[in-house]
Amino acid sequence: MKKLNTKNLMNLITCAVFLAFIFSYTVLNLFTPEKTFSENENRVLAKAPDASIKNILFGDFDTEFENWFSDQFIGRDSWIQAKSTMRRTAGAIENNEVYFGGNGRLIQQFLDFDRKILDSNISYVNQFAKDTGIRMNIMLVPGASQGEKKFLPLFASNVNEAKLLEEIASSFSDQNFIDAAAKIGTGQDMYFRTDHHWNAAGAYAGYTAICQSVLKKEPEEFTYTKVSDDFRGTMYSRSGAFRTKGDELYRMDPVIPYKAEMTYENGNTSNSLFVDSRLQEKDKYTYYIDGNHAHVTIRTSNPSGKKAVLIKDSFSHILVPYLCAEYSEIELFDLRYYRDQVSRSITDPATTDVYLIYGLETFCSDTSLAVLW
Repeated sequence: MKKLNTKNLMNLITCAVFLAFIFSYTVLNLFTPEKTFSENENRVLAKAPDASIKNILFGDFDTEFENWFSDQFIGRDSWIQAKSTMRRTAGAIENNEVYFGGNGRLIQQFLDFDRKILDSNISYVNQFAKDTGIRMNIMLVPGASQGEKKFLPLFASNVNEAKLLEEIASSFSDQNFIDAAAKIGTGQDMYFRTDHHWNAAGAYAGYTAICQSVLKKEPEEFTYTKVSDDFRGTMYSRSGAFRTKGDELYRMDPVIPYKAEMTYENGNTSNSLFVDSRLQEKDKYTYYIDGNHAHVTIRTSNPSGKKAVLIKDSFSHILVPYLCAEYSEIELFDLRYYRDQVSRSITDPATTDVYLIYGLETFCSDTSLAVLW
């Protein structure tokens, strides 16, 4: 009987300690100032839910509370790292939809997509081309799960991006579909190890595809200067694999130099395509053209007299320095933030090349193309 009582006492103590731990963390979370942005994960964090009777009874209070508690949990980064370490030790091939790939690579999963969103985006682009009378140059960049699938772990499963790209290309029969995938994965590593974007070599492959498909010329030559060796991107942050070695970043300059000036939507200007101050931040990918902006106009000393209009996501940022070796003017539009008519910038179709440049997965999920015009 004494042993039984001792066992019950130990169970009660264990339960009490566990409940006290949970209660303490909950109270601490409630009184700890909210963080609005996670620099490590490079995303906006969930805000505290509206605790009104209407939202509790008829709204999404429970989901909002769960998201808020998850995002604002004290020591979140440490818990993410601990979870990642335990999963890898147990033989898991992924964490938080990021594969633990070979050669220290963290590769984004692409498991599924919304067919309705994809079909709508194809329709929006085709209709925009029809309404403006312009033949679009479309380049969708496959992810590293396709471009560097040689590094995927055994039993990794993803959308067949090669097949999907062929299907999408057939839906753009009236447009110029640039086959960037044919240039990717054929040589040196073309994606960052810790991020979902392509690197300088991958962007150069995309630039080469544009030269062949659109410009009908050989690509220009560039020099490369390493500016950082500790870029840790979104896959690093999401996976929790915080001991992964950082990536190298390079500045690309054409052998035949051109001056370039960027003007942002707020009127601010910069006389360089590269923003050195961004190298001191977590998201060093913003070194290229200062990251995401609704609208950027770039004017160069290139004497070509040609203009490019890019409807784009962030895959184009590291591509822009290459394109500045070809165009006198480039306008960039990010439809996640831009709400005016893109067609107003296409005043002379004879000297303007219009591009849609997206990562494939983003094109299959982004709903902002609905405001294309």
